[in-house]
Amino acid sequence: MSDTEAGHGSATLIRLGGLAMILSIIVHVVLNMVLKEFPPEDPTASELQAYLDREADTWAIVHGFRYLAFCGIVLFAAGLFIRTCGGRAAALNGWGFVGLLGTAIWVTSGIVTNGLEILAFVDFDLLSNRPELFWLVFRMTRILFTAEIATWSLVLAGFSAAGLVSATLPKWMAFLGFVGAAGCLLSGVLVISVFTDGFAGMIAELATMASLLWMLVVALYLVKRGAS
Repeated sequence: MSDTEAGHGSATLIRLGGLAMILSIIVHVVLNMVLKEFPPEDPTASELQAYLDREADTWAIVHGFRYLAFCGIVLFAAGLFIRTCGGRAAALNGWGFVGLLGTAIWVTSGIVTNGLEILAFVDFDLLSNRPELFWLVFRMTRILFTAEIATWSLVLAGFSAAGLVSATLPKWMAFLGFVGAAGCLLSGVLVISVFTDGFAGMIAELATMASLLWMLVVALYLVKRGAS
């Protein structure tokens, strides 16, 4: 394969990674903020049964399409690694590998969380008669999601540092990544405050929004610039 063909292949993967992340963000927003309805607070057994019956089809769609989003995240990380580290000094690859490791942990955590929420619906006849067991599973998924946000700090910090040092990402984009990474890491450190309605809940929300914004602008940048 010639250098030109290799370059075209790299550009294609980079742009594909950007498109995949845009699709993943759309899936995340639509599924979790539009279609999905969270369970009522302190429901009775009959109210929980009604909720599970009403939401079963929607949650089946939500949790199925999440696997599509996970695949998109992997493609995004691969494209971003090539963009920031491919063909450059080996010293830069360390930051890129931090981003790849964070992505691996993120996707693994997401798959586990998704599987636990699927379990709640596979056995919803059992769980609907035991609200305390349903809430145990549900709250466990919320804790795992916060841990998932904490792993975003590795993704944002690793790829932002690689992009900044190699000048393959705009400086403002890298600094946005560092801000998001700091917020995500704080969300993990202050996880107890997050789940007891303390001040850290706002930090977690802002970190989530900053991280999603970083992912979106980087994805758009990858689509536009490719390997150039």
